[in-house]
Amino acid sequence: MSPVSPGTQVNPRHSGHAHLVIVHPPFAAPLQPNERPSATAHDPAAAADAVLSLSSVSVIRREYAPSRLEHPGSPASREELDRVRAAVWGSTVKISDPALVEDGVLASALEDEFRAQKKQHPDARIVAVCERDFGASYMKILVAVPGTQDLMVEGFDELETTGDLRATLAAVGIDPDGLGEGYDVSGEGFFDYDGFLHVLTGGALSVYADEERFESAFVVDRSKEGEESISEVWFP
Repeated sequence: MSPVSPGTQVNPRHSGHAHLVIVHPPFAAPLQPNERPSATAHDPAAAADAVLSLSSVSVIRREYAPSRLEHPGSPASREELDRVRAAVWGSTVKISDPALVEDGVLASALEDEFRAQKKQHPDARIVAVCERDFGASYMKILVAVPGTQDLMVEGFDELETTGDLRATLAAVGIDPDGLGEGYDVSGEGFFDYDGFLHVLTGGALSVYADEERFESAFVVDRSKEGEESISEVWFP
């Protein structure tokens, strides 16, 4: 698959983002869905190392000064697809990389990276999530928590779960029955996946209006795998 030419615009009807969170032990007491994480100093050097660990990245071309954590915008051009954001707060690593977005059909970049990071960090809790809207909305969540089987949630109009939501929550020290309305682990009622991700990642994926945490932004050169993923998913 040939690389997409610089300057090529992403179809304006296409949007998406992907995050990877790695939480190393020792693990802090779990947050409740309505609890805000404390602000911890960001380590830019460790963030750069985390970006370089991705299979989608070959080298960092530019690094920007840390800025306050924010939701990543959806890329509008080929150049913007080479922008990766990362933060390291103590034992928590959070990376946002559009090259990890999957299409729900053939692409496997998110799952491949999830498996690779799980192999590198077998004692860590690892969460990978992507959302994509190309006319049909698709979401995928992958979770590895030591002591229980991996969890996968994915789908377009309806989400299907492979694994055990209750066991995953219990493995991070949360009683599912104590979460209240919105957390029906039976699969028959509404389940708040944003709150679920907040609990699993210690709030790493939550962004607040008066955010006190910082992250770094990088412009990268893509590896062969990263370039192929971008071509396949963002320029089908």
